[in-house]
Amino acid sequence: MITTVFNWGCAGRLTRTLVPSAILVWLTVWGMLTDRSNSTKEIDNRPIAKNTDGYISSDNCRQCHEHHYDTWHASHHRTMTQLPTKDSVIADFDDKIVSRAGYDFRFFHKDGQYFMAIKNTAPDSKSNQVPDQTFKIVLSTGAHHQQAFWCETGNGRTLAKIPFIWINAEKRWVPYGSIFFIPKSGLTMHAGMWNSNCIKCHVVGPQPRKDSKSGFDTQVAEFGISCEACHGPGEAHALAHGSDTIEGKSGQQTLGKLDLVNPAKLSHQLSSQTCGQCHSVFEFYDEDSKQDFNREGFAFRPGDKLTDSRHVFQMGQNKDLPIVKQTLERNPKFYQRQFWSDGMVRVSGREYNGLLETACYQRGKMSCLSCHEMHPSENDTRDKPTWADDQLKSKMRGNSACIQCHEEYKSETQLVAHTHHPAGSSGSNCYNCHMPHTTLGLMKAMRSHTIDSPNVATTLETGRPNACNLCHLDKTLAWTSERLSDWYKISPPLLNEEQRQVASSVRWLLKGDAGQRGIVGWHFGWESAQEISGTNWMAPYLAELLNDSYDVVRFIGFHALKKLPDFADVEYDYVGSKQIRQRASKNVIEKWNELTQRPLPSAPLMIGSNQRLMIEEIRAIRKQRKDPPIVLVE
Repeated sequence: MITTVFNWGCAGRLTRTLVPSAILVWLTVWGMLTDRSNSTKEIDNRPIAKNTDGYISSDNCRQCHEHHYDTWHASHHRTMTQLPTKDSVIADFDDKIVSRAGYDFRFFHKDGQYFMAIKNTAPDSKSNQVPDQTFKIVLSTGAHHQQAFWCETGNGRTLAKIPFIWINAEKRWVPYGSIFFIPKSGLTMHAGMWNSNCIKCHVVGPQPRKDSKSGFDTQVAEFGISCEACHGPGEAHALAHGSDTIEGKSGQQTLGKLDLVNPAKLSHQLSSQTCGQCHSVFEFYDEDSKQDFNREGFAFRPGDKLTDSRHVFQMGQNKDLPIVKQTLERNPKFYQRQFWSDGMVRVSGREYNGLLETACYQRGKMSCLSCHEMHPSENDTRDKPTWADDQLKSKMRGNSACIQCHEEYKSETQLVAHTHHPAGSSGSNCYNCHMPHTTLGLMKAMRSHTIDSPNVATTLETGRPNACNLCHLDKTLAWTSERLSDWYKISPPLLNEEQRQVASSVRWLLKGDAGQRGIVGWHFGWESAQEISGTNWMAPYLAELLNDSYDVVRFIGFHALKKLPDFADVEYDYVGSKQIRQRASKNVIEKWNELTQRPLPSAPLMIGSNQRLMIEEIRAIRKQRKDPPIVLVE
């Protein structure tokens, strides 16, 4: 029997591998592993960092720019790729054993090095077996929400991902596929993914150096995202300013640009493109460009025009470009996996694409740096972890971001007249209405980076939940439509009986696709929505998510459930067996039925006069779920 396992990379490339149904398949790694010789002085079992092409690394920036170095060092950009050390590894490698599908996976460290060992615990099984094997961990990716690890393969500097990933929110190892919006996930070790894909956005100066015979001879300028990713190669600048720390370089050399690029001093387009080199959905124009990247890395440098070297996708635009046609021929669902049907970005890490669709960027001068900063000022009173969470400028969590241009709303009277919500409330916070959490990634909902206005007609057309119903979870589409019509003269669309009578959040959780369920489930745990909508009716609907067919939807539902006052101590394993999940869901509903503080009867919330769920009506809506396979490529 053969099954199909999909493997994702963070930059949105999807590969497809046919593998035996034994679940644990190491075809891309097992067989390449060989006894390694220590005779080679240079590290040859993983990608290496080399100062070439004018790059000198962040260490050489520190002596003159200490504050900028320190703030960058506190950012999560720095930890995008790291060598595994006691200071960088946050996952549990203290002889932690994870059992799955007849194998024990042991994570351990020895003499400052990190390993994953696989042991077959069902030796009598007739299925294809993997021999006991130990893999040396040589690189990690991420640290803020998750930490992924990569092992040597014995095939030069080609890496393979290990089949588990560390989740900070739960302090545990889970299967790699269980963090993505995908229908099913297997356990695979995909060789070359980091070298060809992750490298594009998780290091400075990537050079995959692919060789069809020997795999990859990958090198980078620096691991992680550091100074030269945003400012350009610094060798000439440092030498021109008298640096004496660059090994083997004399002050007479002037390779590259003398003046580094400061994105804050570029036009809003070029400034944003500096961020867009990573935070976008893009592809090379032709095969020659791809080959150039494989050999020499990106041609783009900060200050260049991004589209000179790659195509940045926008739905409905440039349909006749060969790269667009080729991409859609190869993957007809390419756009659906990253965009809503009107072109708004649906997945995280693509904020530049969202900005391109925003009128504030198109007709104004809004850029990424209008709200974000790579270095807080020296008098910023926030602690570094607080700043690093989103790298927002000071006061950008309020209306200051929008008032930079829309000065009329500095007036509280004008603000309230516009929002129809009290000053200081979540409903008068501009981005709650114009940048709602309709983007998915990192196992949560995130703010859209296309500034837009709520519209029920758009919700019906695209399936994207609107800002009003994501805060007022207890209200219907009809309720929202009436207010948008009264307040902003937005024409109300035709609604069917269910859309008029049943709360939108309930409908999306019961019959929506996995993406809609994930977004709405996250909002059940959002403090602003809980305050406005109340919480004593939510548990039964979140119990529905505990048994969802998508791992990541179950994770989101569980963490929202734990934020409800009476359910903080619920025990549940989102990657546990179906029986365990069903039992947990049943226990939540039983506990909710026993609570003394009951919700008031509410037809929109499907709660009857007896303060119990309207089971038959709920089942009727649930049966409407078509649940097409959703693949959202982060």
